[in-house]
Amino acid sequence: MLPQLTLLAAAALIAFPPAASAATTETAAATGPVFGNPLVRQRADPHVTLHSDGYYYFTATVPEYDRIELRRARTLDELGSAKAQVLWRQHASGPMSYHIWAPELHRIDGKWYIYFTAGRADAHWEIRLYVLENSSPDPLQGEWVERGQLKTGWESFALDATTFALGGKRYLAWTQRGAEPAYQGTNIYLAEMDTPLSIKGPATMLSHPQYAWEKVKHDVNEAPSALVRNGRVFLTYSASATDANYALGLLSAPVDANLLDSASWRKSPVPVFKSANGQYGPGHNSFTTTPDGKNDLLVYHARNYRDIKGDPLRDQNRHTRAQVLRWHPDGTPDFGEPVADQARVAAKPLFRDPVEDGAADPVVIWNAARGKWWMYYTNRRAKSPGLSGVTWVHGTRIGIAESEDAGATWTYTGTADIELPPELGGKDATHWAPEIVQGDDGVYHMYLTVVPGVFTDWKHPRHMVHLTSTDMRNWRRPELIKLASDRIIDACVSRMPGGGWRMWYNNETDKKAIYYADSKDLATWTDRGRAVGDQGGEGPKVFQWRGSWWMITDVWQGLGVYRSDDAVNWKRQPDNLLQVAGQGADDQVMGGHADVVVTEERAYLFYFTHPGRRGADARLDGPEQRRSAIQVVELAESNGVLRAERDKPTHILLKAPAP
Repeated sequence: MLPQLTLLAAAALIAFPPAASAATTETAAATGPVFGNPLVRQRADPHVTLHSDGYYYFTATVPEYDRIELRRARTLDELGSAKAQVLWRQHASGPMSYHIWAPELHRIDGKWYIYFTAGRADAHWEIRLYVLENSSPDPLQGEWVERGQLKTGWESFALDATTFALGGKRYLAWTQRGAEPAYQGTNIYLAEMDTPLSIKGPATMLSHPQYAWEKVKHDVNEAPSALVRNGRVFLTYSASATDANYALGLLSAPVDANLLDSASWRKSPVPVFKSANGQYGPGHNSFTTTPDGKNDLLVYHARNYRDIKGDPLRDQNRHTRAQVLRWHPDGTPDFGEPVADQARVAAKPLFRDPVEDGAADPVVIWNAARGKWWMYYTNRRAKSPGLSGVTWVHGTRIGIAESEDAGATWTYTGTADIELPPELGGKDATHWAPEIVQGDDGVYHMYLTVVPGVFTDWKHPRHMVHLTSTDMRNWRRPELIKLASDRIIDACVSRMPGGGWRMWYNNETDKKAIYYADSKDLATWTDRGRAVGDQGGEGPKVFQWRGSWWMITDVWQGLGVYRSDDAVNWKRQPDNLLQVAGQGADDQVMGGHADVVVTEERAYLFYFTHPGRRGADARLDGPEQRRSAIQVVELAESNGVLRAERDKPTHILLKAPAP
């Protein structure tokens, strides 16, 4: 006999050991748990199963569309860091060789089944439904056997199968184009199953795109998901294009009705869950519960930016999120709105390089391909023994750190692969202070300070070199930029409102004044002379925020701040930022050479410190004095003056920029 409730409803009746995330335990029971969204980055079409072993099992569409992964964790918040085990990979050709989408894991009659969608390498849009089977009690063990196509009664574009059981019967719900070849929209169908691998009898169409909100750019009803509660069957589905217009619709029917009679179902004329609070295109959901069964949970994907360049299916940043599903007094679900991502307290120190412990000169940029923030930095050789003079700040490479939580914590991910010709030092060149921007064509541009060798003193040329990359890891096509002198360092590049680009840099031959240059194409630059020169400084950072242009420079007594209305005429504020030592870990000294990231209305200052340069040992030159750490603080502005309260906790949430 098949169970009388859906697997999801049954899960709520099983007693599980208490296992909750920190966010869950800190939230009052009356409001339900709050999750550290996004749960899993770059995973779309999420499906979560809470099994009787107390684990959440998670599978979803991967950005490469080439495999099926499974991971598990005791809490939803732990899914993002859980190991993803590949269960199956696409074929080289023929069926199941392309567009591997929307896997769902279900436990039926003592076996595990994965229902998924796949196309063909030679016919990408011949999308059909397929099934994998595993008889092991543990879905991460045993053998996953291909059980072939799940036939629906006619051949056409079909995807997004799900299954649920009710009243001694098991049902399959899925998406498919109708048999009429002229109609290209997708509909929601339901049929009874006679085995986990097949349906019996004719399918019933429950819904087709009929309202305007279901037909934005494409006529779409897809991705059904079932929940049985309060004497009714609720079936969500997703509608419209997979961009910011994507939204959830809702069908419902009494549990004792004939579910194969379309007249038994009622359809909401409006979307029940749509873009809001900085979450765009929420949809393709599944349902689960908290381990104690007291809260129903909605698991879905969404992007955290609205505008997409190109095909939304090629944009990889649909992230898995979760929130509590509430209920109206009449027993119908109250989806509410997608919850906004929450800022987290930044680590202190924010980052230390695990190789040389010499992270300095940070620049932070969004890596769209990975859907994460990257930090590039000069990696001084603080740990290398036997380096005399200033040799330790030469021979450096550009390190890369990555943040998966919008800037709160960072992990080392290697070094930038930078190719330089012999006349610029080749493999022996020193790499300092990178600046990186993305051009209109999507290509990334690096402006790197290059010293052509390793030296014990400062009396050697510094060059500005332009390199490009499409993957942000490998940098090629080096070109020397000739500006005011042969001793220029520390580029900063900003897009100008009227078109073109402007670079600010340090000209060491003019008492370390800040100069600027303009370009229309990021490659050819025209020098414009001195920008500010009231005091020597380096590492200029120029940005727009709160109606003004701002320039921050490292003046070796903290950070000097200038303000401008036109990015040409600058006025310096009287006091420096970060001149007074802080109290936090590795922050009890002055701050230096900073970057600023403006995200929505907030601005964050990333800077570095030499933690060992304080007290009686400040003038020593050992590993402790050479090492450096990256920190972050939020900027505040009042009456045209910037402030940075470095001892306050920094709540940070970097938002992905619009493409």
